[in-house]
Amino acid sequence: MELVVIFGIVVLMYVVLLFFDTFFKSCMHYPYDAFLRGTGLTVRFLRLQWHTTALNRSIVKWSTKYPKILECSFNIGVYLSLLLMPFAVMMIIVSSFQTNLHGQSARVVTSGGIGGDPSAPARRMVEIDLVVPGVNLPINEIGYYIAALAINSVVHELGHGLAAVLEDVQIKGFGLHVLLIIPMAYTQLDSDQLNTLRLWKKLRVLCAGIWHNLVLGLFTYLLFISTPLLFSAIYHTSDGVIVTALKNNSPMAGSRGLEQGDVIKSINNCEIHHTEGWFECLLHTIHSPPAYCVSTDFVHLNDESVPMSHKNDGLIECCGSENTASSCFEYMVDANEDDVALPQHMCLNIRKTIENSFGYCQHNGQCSEGHCFKPSINNYTTIMQIRRESKPDVIYIGHPGDATRTVQVSRFVPKTALFAPRFADSIQLLLKYVTVFAIGLAFINVMPCYGFDGQHIVNTLLTDSTIQQRIPQKSKRDMISLVVNVIGTLFVFILLIKVFWLSLARVLTA
Repeated sequence: MELVVIFGIVVLMYVVLLFFDTFFKSCMHYPYDAFLRGTGLTVRFLRLQWHTTALNRSIVKWSTKYPKILECSFNIGVYLSLLLMPFAVMMIIVSSFQTNLHGQSARVVTSGGIGGDPSAPARRMVEIDLVVPGVNLPINEIGYYIAALAINSVVHELGHGLAAVLEDVQIKGFGLHVLLIIPMAYTQLDSDQLNTLRLWKKLRVLCAGIWHNLVLGLFTYLLFISTPLLFSAIYHTSDGVIVTALKNNSPMAGSRGLEQGDVIKSINNCEIHHTEGWFECLLHTIHSPPAYCVSTDFVHLNDESVPMSHKNDGLIECCGSENTASSCFEYMVDANEDDVALPQHMCLNIRKTIENSFGYCQHNGQCSEGHCFKPSINNYTTIMQIRRESKPDVIYIGHPGDATRTVQVSRFVPKTALFAPRFADSIQLLLKYVTVFAIGLAFINVMPCYGFDGQHIVNTLLTDSTIQQRIPQKSKRDMISLVVNVIGTLFVFILLIKVFWLSLARVLTA
Protein backbone atom coordinates (compact mmCIF):
# COMPACT_ATOMS: atom_id res chain seq x y z
CA MET A 1 0.00 0.00 0.00
CA GLU A 2 2.86 2.41 0.76
CA LEU A 3 4.22 1.90 -2.76
CA VAL A 4 0.81 2.70 -4.27
CA VAL A 5 0.61 5.91 -2.22
CA ILE A 6 4.10 6.98 -3.30
CA PHE A 7 3.29 6.19 -6.93
CA GLY A 8 0.10 8.23 -6.69
CA ILE A 9 1.93 11.23 -5.22
CA VAL A 10 4.61 11.09 -7.93
CA VAL A 11 1.99 10.91 -10.71
CA LEU A 12 0.13 13.85 -9.16
CA MET A 13 3.35 15.90 -9.09
CA TYR A 14 3.93 15.18 -12.77
CA VAL A 15 0.37 16.22 -13.60
CA VAL A 16 0.88 19.52 -11.76
CA LEU A 17 4.22 20.11 -13.52
CA LEU A 18 2.68 19.37 -16.91
CA PHE A 19 -0.21 21.74 -16.17
CA PHE A 20 2.10 24.63 -15.28
CA ASP A 21 4.37 23.81 -18.22
CA THR A 22 1.40 24.09 -20.61
CA PHE A 23 0.14 27.22 -18.84
CA PHE A 24 3.48 29.06 -19.00
CA LYS A 25 4.03 28.09 -22.63
CA SER A 26 0.68 29.64 -23.56
CA CYS A 27 0.84 32.76 -21.32
CA MET A 28 4.59 33.43 -21.08
CA HIS A 29 5.77 31.81 -24.25
CA TYR A 30 9.02 33.65 -24.97
CA PRO A 31 10.41 34.12 -21.40
CA TYR A 32 9.49 30.56 -20.44
CA ASP A 33 10.85 29.13 -23.68
CA ALA A 34 14.11 31.01 -23.09
CA PHE A 35 14.26 29.60 -19.57
CA LEU A 36 13.82 26.02 -20.84
CA ARG A 37 16.51 26.50 -23.52
CA GLY A 38 18.90 28.04 -21.01
CA THR A 39 18.49 25.30 -18.43
CA GLY A 40 18.06 22.39 -20.87
CA LEU A 41 14.90 21.22 -19.10
CA THR A 42 12.02 19.48 -20.85
CA VAL A 43 8.76 18.49 -19.16
CA ARG A 44 6.85 15.47 -20.43
CA PHE A 45 4.11 13.34 -18.91
CA LEU A 46 5.72 11.12 -16.25
CA ARG A 47 9.18 12.16 -17.53
CA LEU A 48 11.62 15.01 -17.00
CA GLN A 49 14.64 15.54 -19.22
CA TRP A 50 17.72 17.67 -18.68
CA HIS A 51 20.28 18.19 -21.44
CA THR A 52 23.55 20.13 -21.28
CA THR A 53 26.71 20.77 -23.27
CA ALA A 54 28.51 22.32 -20.30
CA LEU A 55 30.37 19.07 -19.57
CA ASN A 56 31.72 18.61 -23.09
CA ARG A 57 34.88 20.63 -22.51
CA SER A 58 35.61 18.86 -19.22
CA ILE A 59 35.23 15.45 -20.86
CA VAL A 60 37.62 16.43 -23.62
CA LYS A 61 40.13 17.66 -21.04
CA TRP A 62 39.93 14.45 -18.99
CA SER A 63 40.20 12.23 -22.04
CA THR A 64 43.26 13.99 -23.50
CA LYS A 65 45.14 14.25 -20.22
CA TYR A 66 46.07 10.56 -19.96
CA PRO A 67 45.32 9.08 -23.42
CA LYS A 68 47.65 6.06 -23.13
CA ILE A 69 46.21 4.98 -19.79
CA LEU A 70 42.64 5.37 -21.04
CA GLU A 71 43.40 3.52 -24.27
CA CYS A 72 44.84 0.58 -22.35
CA SER A 73 41.88 0.65 -19.96
CA PHE A 74 39.29 0.61 -22.74
CA ASN A 75 41.14 -2.25 -24.48
CA ILE A 76 40.71 -4.30 -21.32
CA GLY A 77 37.06 -3.28 -21.32
CA VAL A 78 36.55 -4.70 -24.80
CA TYR A 79 38.10 -8.05 -23.88
CA LEU A 80 36.06 -8.37 -20.68
CA SER A 81 32.84 -7.35 -22.41
CA LEU A 82 33.30 -9.96 -25.14
CA LEU A 83 34.03 -12.60 -22.50
CA LEU A 84 31.01 -11.55 -20.45
CA MET A 85 28.57 -11.65 -23.38
CA PRO A 86 28.19 -15.47 -23.76
CA PHE A 87 28.00 -15.86 -19.99
CA ALA A 88 25.24 -13.24 -19.78
CA VAL A 89 23.32 -14.88 -22.62
CA MET A 90 23.56 -18.29 -20.96
CA MET A 91 22.39 -16.96 -17.58
CA ILE A 92 19.41 -15.12 -19.08
CA ILE A 93 18.33 -18.19 -21.09
CA VAL A 94 18.67 -20.52 -18.08
CA SER A 95 16.74 -18.09 -15.87
CA SER A 96 14.00 -17.75 -18.49
CA PHE A 97 13.44 -21.52 -18.59
CA GLN A 98 13.34 -21.92 -14.82
CA THR A 99 9.82 -22.65 -13.62
CA ASN A 100 10.48 -21.20 -10.17
CA LEU A 101 12.92 -18.51 -9.07
CA HIS A 102 12.94 -20.09 -5.57
CA GLY A 103 12.45 -16.82 -3.80
CA GLN A 104 15.23 -15.12 -5.65
CA SER A 105 14.60 -11.70 -7.11
CA ALA A 106 15.52 -9.61 -10.07
CA ARG A 107 16.34 -5.98 -10.22
CA VAL A 108 14.81 -3.98 -12.98
CA VAL A 109 16.97 -0.97 -13.69
CA THR A 110 17.03 1.50 -16.54
CA SER A 111 19.77 3.60 -18.09
CA GLY A 112 19.82 5.86 -21.11
CA GLY A 113 21.22 4.87 -24.48
CA ILE A 114 24.11 6.30 -26.45
CA GLY A 115 24.24 7.70 -29.95
CA GLY A 116 22.55 10.55 -31.71
CA ASP A 117 19.08 10.22 -30.18
CA PRO A 118 18.75 11.17 -26.52
CA SER A 119 15.34 9.55 -26.50
CA ALA A 120 16.77 6.17 -27.52
CA PRO A 121 15.11 3.21 -25.79
CA ALA A 122 16.30 2.79 -22.23
CA ARG A 123 18.36 -0.22 -21.28
CA ARG A 124 16.72 -2.44 -18.74
CA MET A 125 18.72 -4.28 -16.19
CA VAL A 126 17.57 -7.65 -14.93
CA GLU A 127 19.65 -9.28 -12.31
CA ILE A 128 19.07 -12.80 -11.04
CA ASP A 129 18.27 -11.53 -7.57
CA LEU A 130 14.97 -9.71 -7.70
CA VAL A 131 14.59 -6.52 -5.69
CA VAL A 132 11.31 -4.68 -6.19
CA PRO A 133 10.40 -1.57 -4.17
CA GLY A 134 7.57 -2.36 -1.81
CA VAL A 135 7.89 -6.12 -2.28
CA ASN A 136 11.26 -7.12 -0.88
CA LEU A 137 12.99 -3.76 -1.08
CA PRO A 138 12.09 -1.67 1.99
CA ILE A 139 10.30 1.53 1.04
CA ASN A 140 12.57 3.48 3.38
CA GLU A 141 15.57 2.41 1.25
CA ILE A 142 14.17 3.62 -2.05
CA GLY A 143 16.32 6.77 -1.81
CA TYR A 144 19.47 4.61 -1.81
CA TYR A 145 18.01 2.63 -4.72
CA ILE A 146 17.53 5.77 -6.81
CA ALA A 147 20.90 7.26 -5.84
CA ALA A 148 22.71 4.03 -6.77
CA LEU A 149 20.96 3.97 -10.15
CA ALA A 150 21.89 7.58 -10.81
CA ILE A 151 25.56 7.03 -9.92
CA ASN A 152 25.80 3.91 -12.08
CA SER A 153 24.02 5.54 -14.99
CA VAL A 154 26.25 8.63 -14.93
CA VAL A 155 29.45 6.57 -14.64
CA HIS A 156 28.27 4.30 -17.47
CA GLU A 157 27.63 7.21 -19.82
CA LEU A 158 30.84 8.95 -18.75
CA GLY A 159 32.69 5.88 -20.02
CA HIS A 160 31.08 6.23 -23.44
CA GLY A 161 31.94 9.94 -23.49
CA LEU A 162 35.61 9.50 -22.57
CA ALA A 163 36.08 6.70 -25.11
CA ALA A 164 34.33 8.72 -27.82
CA VAL A 165 36.61 11.74 -27.34
CA LEU A 166 39.62 9.44 -27.39
CA GLU A 167 38.48 8.23 -30.85
CA ASP A 168 37.75 11.79 -32.10
CA VAL A 169 33.98 11.31 -32.03
CA GLN A 170 32.14 14.54 -31.28
CA ILE A 171 30.06 14.72 -28.10
CA LYS A 172 26.86 16.67 -28.66
CA GLY A 173 25.90 16.69 -25.01
CA PHE A 174 24.94 14.79 -21.90
CA GLY A 175 21.56 14.49 -20.28
CA LEU A 176 19.41 12.88 -17.64
CA HIS A 177 15.92 11.43 -17.96
CA VAL A 178 13.81 10.94 -14.83
CA LEU A 179 11.07 8.43 -15.64
CA LEU A 180 8.72 8.63 -12.65
CA ILE A 181 11.50 8.47 -10.04
CA ILE A 182 14.01 6.36 -11.98
CA PRO A 183 17.05 8.34 -13.23
CA MET A 184 18.52 7.45 -16.64
CA ALA A 185 21.60 9.25 -17.98
CA TYR A 186 22.49 9.38 -21.68
CA THR A 187 25.37 10.51 -23.91
CA GLN A 188 24.57 12.10 -27.25
CA LEU A 189 27.31 11.36 -29.79
CA ASP A 190 27.75 12.08 -33.47
CA SER A 191 26.36 8.85 -34.95
CA ASP A 192 27.98 9.37 -38.36
CA GLN A 193 31.46 9.75 -36.85
CA LEU A 194 30.86 6.76 -34.59
CA ASN A 195 29.82 4.52 -37.49
CA THR A 196 32.90 5.44 -39.56
CA LEU A 197 35.31 4.17 -36.89
CA ARG A 198 37.29 1.00 -37.46
CA LEU A 199 36.15 -2.16 -35.69
CA TRP A 200 38.33 -2.05 -32.59
CA LYS A 201 37.95 1.71 -32.08
CA LYS A 202 34.18 1.47 -32.27
CA LEU A 203 34.15 -1.46 -29.85
CA ARG A 204 36.14 0.61 -27.38
CA VAL A 205 33.39 3.25 -27.41
CA LEU A 206 30.56 0.71 -27.19
CA CYS A 207 32.13 -1.35 -24.39
CA ALA A 208 33.35 1.63 -22.35
CA GLY A 209 30.13 1.93 -20.37
CA ILE A 210 30.15 -1.75 -19.43
CA TRP A 211 33.79 -1.51 -18.44
CA HIS A 212 33.16 1.57 -16.28
CA ASN A 213 30.36 -0.24 -14.44
CA LEU A 214 32.66 -3.18 -13.73
CA VAL A 215 35.38 -0.87 -12.42
CA LEU A 216 32.84 1.05 -10.32
CA GLY A 217 31.48 -2.19 -8.88
CA LEU A 218 34.95 -3.39 -7.89
CA PHE A 219 35.85 -0.02 -6.39
CA THR A 220 32.68 0.31 -4.30
CA TYR A 221 32.92 -3.34 -3.19
CA LEU A 222 36.42 -2.70 -1.84
CA LEU A 223 35.11 0.39 -0.07
CA PHE A 224 32.18 -1.63 1.30
CA ILE A 225 34.33 -4.32 2.90
CA SER A 226 36.77 -1.66 4.14
CA THR A 227 34.11 0.50 5.79
CA PRO A 228 34.68 -0.88 9.32
CA LEU A 229 38.40 -0.15 9.02
CA LEU A 230 37.85 3.30 7.51
CA PHE A 231 35.50 4.27 10.36
CA SER A 232 37.48 2.60 13.14
CA ALA A 233 38.66 6.00 14.42
CA ILE A 234 35.13 7.07 15.36
CA TYR A 235 33.31 3.74 15.78
CA HIS A 236 33.80 0.40 17.52
CA THR A 237 33.14 -2.04 14.69
CA SER A 238 33.83 -5.47 16.21
CA ASP A 239 32.76 -5.11 19.81
CA GLY A 240 29.03 -5.77 19.84
CA VAL A 241 26.09 -4.15 18.08
CA ILE A 242 24.01 -1.10 18.94
CA VAL A 243 20.22 -0.91 18.80
CA THR A 244 19.36 1.86 16.33
CA ALA A 245 15.57 1.45 16.15
CA LEU A 246 12.70 -0.45 17.75
CA LYS A 247 9.27 -0.81 16.20
CA ASN A 248 6.41 0.51 18.32
CA ASN A 249 4.86 -2.94 18.57
CA SER A 250 8.11 -4.70 19.42
CA PRO A 251 7.56 -7.27 22.21
CA MET A 252 11.22 -6.80 23.16
CA ALA A 253 10.71 -3.16 24.20
CA GLY A 254 9.51 -1.99 27.60
CA SER A 255 10.79 -0.97 31.01
CA ARG A 256 12.91 -4.14 31.34
CA GLY A 257 13.43 -4.64 27.62
CA LEU A 258 15.66 -3.23 24.93
CA GLU A 259 16.02 0.49 24.30
CA GLN A 260 17.43 2.50 21.43
CA GLY A 261 21.15 3.01 22.01
CA ASP A 262 21.69 -0.26 23.89
CA VAL A 263 25.01 -1.93 23.09
CA ILE A 264 24.46 -5.71 22.93
CA LYS A 265 27.44 -7.95 23.72
CA SER A 266 25.99 -11.46 23.62
CA ILE A 267 22.88 -13.63 23.56
CA ASN A 268 23.08 -16.50 26.05
CA ASN A 269 26.58 -17.97 25.58
CA CYS A 270 26.99 -16.61 22.02
CA GLU A 271 29.29 -13.61 21.71
CA ILE A 272 28.33 -10.84 19.25
CA HIS A 273 31.02 -8.91 17.39
CA HIS A 274 29.17 -7.56 14.36
CA THR A 275 25.75 -7.51 12.68
CA GLU A 276 26.18 -10.96 11.14
CA GLY A 277 26.99 -12.28 14.61
CA TRP A 278 23.71 -10.84 15.90
CA PHE A 279 21.69 -12.94 13.45
CA GLU A 280 23.89 -16.00 13.97
CA CYS A 281 23.36 -15.83 17.74
CA LEU A 282 19.60 -15.49 17.31
CA LEU A 283 19.61 -18.59 15.12
CA HIS A 284 21.83 -20.37 17.66
CA THR A 285 19.15 -19.98 20.35
CA ILE A 286 16.84 -22.20 18.27
CA HIS A 287 19.42 -24.80 17.27
CA SER A 288 20.96 -24.99 20.76
CA PRO A 289 18.34 -24.00 23.39
CA PRO A 290 20.00 -22.85 26.61
CA ALA A 291 20.21 -24.97 29.77
CA TYR A 292 21.65 -23.70 33.08
CA CYS A 293 23.94 -24.95 35.82
CA VAL A 294 22.06 -24.37 39.08
CA SER A 295 22.92 -25.38 42.67
CA THR A 296 20.87 -27.92 44.59
CA ASP A 297 20.19 -25.45 47.39
CA PHE A 298 18.72 -22.92 44.95
CA VAL A 299 16.40 -25.57 43.52
CA HIS A 300 15.15 -26.66 46.95
CA LEU A 301 14.55 -23.05 48.07
CA ASN A 302 12.77 -21.89 44.90
CA ASP A 303 10.88 -24.93 43.64
CA GLU A 304 7.20 -24.00 43.12
CA SER A 305 6.06 -27.27 41.59
CA VAL A 306 2.44 -28.34 41.43
CA PRO A 307 1.18 -31.75 40.33
CA MET A 308 2.52 -32.43 36.85
CA SER A 309 0.36 -32.57 33.75
CA HIS A 310 0.92 -32.98 30.02
CA LYS A 311 0.16 -30.22 27.52
CA ASN A 312 -1.34 -30.82 24.09
CA ASP A 313 2.10 -30.30 22.51
CA GLY A 314 3.58 -33.09 24.66
CA LEU A 315 5.47 -30.81 27.10
CA ILE A 316 5.40 -31.30 30.84
CA GLU A 317 3.61 -28.63 32.91
CA CYS A 318 4.62 -28.43 36.57
CA CYS A 319 3.80 -24.76 37.29
CA GLY A 320 0.41 -23.28 38.08
CA SER A 321 -1.44 -21.53 35.24
CA GLU A 322 -1.28 -18.22 37.11
CA ASN A 323 2.49 -18.46 37.59
CA THR A 324 3.58 -16.76 34.35
CA ALA A 325 7.05 -15.75 35.60
CA SER A 326 8.11 -19.38 36.09
CA SER A 327 8.65 -22.36 33.84
CA CYS A 328 9.00 -26.08 34.26
CA PHE A 329 12.70 -27.08 34.16
CA GLU A 330 13.93 -30.57 33.32
CA TYR A 331 16.86 -32.07 35.23
CA MET A 332 19.35 -33.10 32.49
CA VAL A 333 20.77 -36.09 34.38
CA ASP A 334 22.88 -38.53 32.34
CA ALA A 335 21.38 -41.94 31.64
CA ASN A 336 24.22 -43.75 33.47
CA GLU A 337 23.93 -41.60 36.59
CA ASP A 338 22.01 -42.70 39.68
CA ASP A 339 21.09 -39.35 41.17
CA VAL A 340 17.82 -39.29 43.06
CA ALA A 341 18.59 -36.12 45.02
CA LEU A 342 16.39 -34.04 42.71
CA PRO A 343 13.18 -34.79 40.83
CA GLN A 344 13.23 -34.75 37.05
CA HIS A 345 10.98 -31.67 36.72
CA MET A 346 10.83 -28.55 38.88
CA CYS A 347 9.01 -25.23 38.62
CA LEU A 348 11.51 -22.36 38.87
CA ASN A 349 11.34 -18.62 38.38
CA ILE A 350 13.04 -17.96 35.03
CA ARG A 351 14.80 -14.69 35.86
CA LYS A 352 16.01 -15.92 39.28
CA THR A 353 17.27 -19.17 37.76
CA ILE A 354 19.27 -17.39 35.06
CA GLU A 355 20.67 -14.79 37.48
CA ASN A 356 21.77 -17.49 39.97
CA SER A 357 23.15 -19.96 37.44
CA PHE A 358 26.86 -20.78 37.18
CA GLY A 359 26.84 -20.96 33.40
CA TYR A 360 25.36 -22.78 30.42
CA CYS A 361 25.31 -26.51 29.73
CA GLN A 362 23.87 -29.21 27.52
CA HIS A 363 24.14 -32.10 29.95
CA ASN A 364 24.92 -32.57 33.63
CA GLY A 365 28.59 -33.42 33.08
CA GLN A 366 29.31 -29.91 31.83
CA CYS A 367 28.53 -28.25 35.15
CA SER A 368 31.53 -27.81 37.43
CA GLU A 369 29.10 -26.58 40.06
CA GLY A 370 25.45 -27.53 40.53
CA HIS A 371 23.27 -29.47 38.11
CA CYS A 372 22.09 -28.91 34.55
CA PHE A 373 18.47 -27.78 34.11
CA LYS A 374 16.75 -27.14 30.80
CA PRO A 375 13.52 -25.10 30.53
CA SER A 376 10.61 -27.12 29.14
CA ILE A 377 9.34 -24.90 26.31
CA ASN A 378 8.09 -25.67 22.81
CA ASN A 379 10.30 -25.70 19.73
CA TYR A 380 9.01 -22.36 18.49
CA THR A 381 10.17 -20.32 21.46
CA THR A 382 13.39 -20.01 23.37
CA ILE A 383 14.91 -18.07 26.26
CA MET A 384 17.28 -15.27 25.28
CA GLN A 385 19.52 -13.65 27.87
CA ILE A 386 20.66 -10.49 26.09
CA ARG A 387 23.70 -8.93 27.74
CA ARG A 388 23.99 -5.15 27.41
CA GLU A 389 26.87 -2.82 28.09
CA SER A 390 26.47 -0.97 31.41
CA LYS A 391 22.85 -2.14 31.77
CA PRO A 392 21.08 -5.16 33.30
CA ASP A 393 20.52 -8.18 31.07
CA VAL A 394 17.28 -8.46 29.11
CA ILE A 395 15.61 -11.85 29.48
CA TYR A 396 13.12 -12.57 26.73
CA ILE A 397 11.00 -15.66 26.14
CA GLY A 398 9.75 -15.94 22.59
CA HIS A 399 10.78 -16.54 19.00
CA PRO A 400 14.07 -15.05 17.72
CA GLY A 401 12.09 -13.76 14.74
CA ASP A 402 10.64 -11.12 17.08
CA ALA A 403 14.12 -9.62 17.26
CA THR A 404 14.84 -9.76 13.54
CA ARG A 405 11.47 -8.20 12.65
CA THR A 406 11.21 -5.45 15.25
CA VAL A 407 14.77 -4.60 16.32
CA GLN A 408 17.25 -2.83 14.07
CA VAL A 409 20.94 -3.00 14.97
CA SER A 410 24.22 -1.65 13.65
CA ARG A 411 27.79 -2.82 14.03
CA PHE A 412 28.98 0.80 14.23
CA VAL A 413 29.04 1.63 17.94
CA PRO A 414 29.99 5.33 18.28
CA LYS A 415 33.04 6.26 20.33
CA THR A 416 31.59 9.74 20.72
CA ALA A 417 28.10 11.22 20.67
CA LEU A 418 29.05 13.41 17.71
CA PHE A 419 28.56 10.52 15.28
CA ALA A 420 25.43 8.41 15.10
CA PRO A 421 25.48 4.83 13.77
CA ARG A 422 23.18 5.93 10.93
CA PHE A 423 26.00 7.91 9.32
CA ALA A 424 28.19 4.85 8.70
CA ASP A 425 25.20 2.58 8.01
CA SER A 426 23.93 4.93 5.28
CA ILE A 427 27.29 5.02 3.54
CA GLN A 428 27.67 1.26 3.69
CA LEU A 429 24.12 0.68 2.41
CA LEU A 430 24.68 3.04 -0.52
CA LEU A 431 27.96 1.29 -1.36
CA LYS A 432 26.15 -2.05 -1.32
CA TYR A 433 23.47 -0.87 -3.74
CA VAL A 434 25.99 0.80 -6.05
CA THR A 435 28.08 -2.39 -6.15
CA VAL A 436 25.16 -4.69 -6.91
CA PHE A 437 23.68 -2.39 -9.53
CA ALA A 438 27.06 -1.79 -11.18
CA ILE A 439 27.64 -5.50 -11.73
CA GLY A 440 24.03 -6.03 -12.80
CA LEU A 441 24.06 -3.10 -15.23
CA ALA A 442 27.27 -4.39 -16.84
CA PHE A 443 25.75 -7.88 -17.02
CA ILE A 444 22.56 -6.84 -18.75
CA ASN A 445 24.02 -4.19 -21.07
CA VAL A 446 26.24 -6.76 -22.76
CA MET A 447 23.16 -8.78 -23.76
CA PRO A 448 22.42 -8.80 -27.54
CA CYS A 449 19.07 -7.12 -27.08
CA TYR A 450 17.47 -4.07 -28.65
CA GLY A 451 18.22 -0.91 -26.67
CA PHE A 452 21.23 -2.52 -24.95
CA ASP A 453 24.91 -1.99 -25.69
CA GLY A 454 25.05 -5.66 -26.69
CA GLN A 455 22.91 -4.93 -29.76
CA HIS A 456 25.47 -2.44 -31.11
CA ILE A 457 28.37 -4.72 -30.17
CA VAL A 458 26.89 -7.64 -32.16
CA ASN A 459 26.20 -5.40 -35.16
CA THR A 460 29.78 -4.08 -35.02
CA LEU A 461 31.32 -7.55 -34.75
CA LEU A 462 29.50 -8.58 -37.93
CA THR A 463 31.40 -5.87 -39.82
CA ASP A 464 34.72 -7.61 -39.10
CA SER A 465 36.67 -8.35 -42.29
CA THR A 466 36.99 -12.05 -41.40
CA ILE A 467 33.23 -12.42 -41.14
CA GLN A 468 32.72 -10.40 -44.32
CA GLN A 469 35.01 -12.80 -46.18
CA ARG A 470 33.02 -15.80 -44.98
CA ILE A 471 29.62 -14.10 -45.37
CA PRO A 472 30.09 -11.55 -48.16
CA GLN A 473 26.36 -10.83 -48.58
CA LYS A 474 25.32 -7.90 -46.40
CA SER A 475 21.74 -9.12 -46.35
CA LYS A 476 22.81 -12.37 -44.67
CA ARG A 477 24.87 -10.50 -42.07
CA ASP A 478 21.90 -8.26 -41.36
CA MET A 479 19.69 -11.32 -41.00
CA ILE A 480 22.13 -12.88 -38.49
CA SER A 481 22.17 -9.64 -36.51
CA LEU A 482 18.38 -9.51 -36.55
CA VAL A 483 17.99 -13.12 -35.39
CA VAL A 484 20.56 -12.80 -32.59
CA ASN A 485 19.08 -9.55 -31.24
CA VAL A 486 15.48 -10.76 -31.55
CA ILE A 487 16.28 -13.96 -29.64
CA GLY A 488 18.15 -12.00 -26.96
CA THR A 489 15.28 -9.52 -26.66
CA LEU A 490 12.76 -12.38 -26.43
CA PHE A 491 14.52 -14.07 -23.53
CA VAL A 492 14.98 -10.78 -21.67
CA PHE A 493 11.28 -10.06 -22.20
CA ILE A 494 10.33 -13.51 -20.89
CA LEU A 495 12.45 -13.01 -17.79
CA LEU A 496 10.96 -9.56 -17.19
CA ILE A 497 7.43 -10.99 -17.42
CA LYS A 498 8.36 -13.70 -14.89
CA VAL A 499 9.88 -11.10 -12.58
CA PHE A 500 6.84 -8.85 -12.59
CA TRP A 501 4.46 -11.81 -12.29
CA LEU A 502 6.35 -12.99 -9.22
CA SER A 503 6.34 -9.44 -7.82
CA LEU A 504 2.58 -9.12 -8.38
CA ALA A 505 1.98 -12.48 -6.68
CA ARG A 506 3.99 -11.36 -3.66
CA VAL A 507 2.07 -8.10 -3.40
CA LEU A 508 -1.30 -9.87 -3.61
CA THR A 509 -0.36 -12.48 -1.00
CA ALA A 510 1.30 -9.99 1.38
